[in-house]
Amino acid sequence: MSSGKTRRESLKQFAAATGVGVGTTAMASAPSAAAKRELDLSDPIKALETRVKMMGSLNNETVTSFMRLNVYGDPHDGNFVPLFTMNNLVVDTWERVAEDTFELTKYEAGFYTKFDSHETIDTFDNPWTGETIDIFNFRLGPVNREYTPNEIIAMAFAPEPLPLEVIGDRVFLATQSMAETQTMFPRERFPIEGSHSNTEYLNSFMTYSASYDDIVNPDIASAPVHMQIQNKLGWAPWMRMRGREGGSSLRGFGTKIASIDELPQYVIDGFAERVPEILDTPNWEEPVFETFDYLRYLEEKKAKG
Repeated sequence: MSSGKTRRESLKQFAAATGVGVGTTAMASAPSAAAKRELDLSDPIKALETRVKMMGSLNNETVTSFMRLNVYGDPHDGNFVPLFTMNNLVVDTWERVAEDTFELTKYEAGFYTKFDSHETIDTFDNPWTGETIDIFNFRLGPVNREYTPNEIIAMAFAPEPLPLEVIGDRVFLATQSMAETQTMFPRERFPIEGSHSNTEYLNSFMTYSASYDDIVNPDIASAPVHMQIQNKLGWAPWMRMRGREGGSSLRGFGTKIASIDELPQYVIDGFAERVPEILDTPNWEEPVFETFDYLRYLEEKKAKG
């Protein structure tokens, strides 16, 4: 994978064209006096390496992560409503291309179960419209990102790191992604799939936590982590909300895994049956983004009558 001015400019142009910002890395916060002796987070290169060690790996290798995401509906006129749970698998290939630059190629997929359950589902009973809907499983990738001490150049979401924190015997990394874009499903053209507003507000917040001893251990390139995520988004077009106000929100948790064989068999079978591409990323070449994917699905469905 190559790096340079041309690739960097192309990613920035993509971000500008889609209205999605490019994140700017925050400087690491000053660690405690004890931590300074071994982990100097005021050093931009050391802070970058710590972030990459937590999110992925300092080595040129593929890192796999798994999360369980509980999804809620936010009707804007009451409490959140539990909807369903996603099994989410992320396959990240990392490459160090310079002392101060790492490149990432990301693949992601998800399939659904009943809320906080291991019972796989392929349809969803919409509590607001009363409609039983075919679930549209999640695929995203390949997505390229470039990590440097000063910025993250990304297609789509740009995860802006907040200051690294040392609390007790753990190191914490929080990231935030916030963007405003124009929907691909305006209500005028998509009265069933469209949301209340033609402007989409995208918000995603991740927190990584690793053992301090793992972070300062030079023999560990990819630190074991606890991961938590919170998202606030508009309604997914496949939920067919017919212009209703509100949106969806999710909260999830997970960790890196050595291989997919560590997952329960129903999870492995679910990915194999519904989103098999995530199990064979070396042969996943065609870019897929969920919104484009669903739009193409509708067009193909219309063509078939």
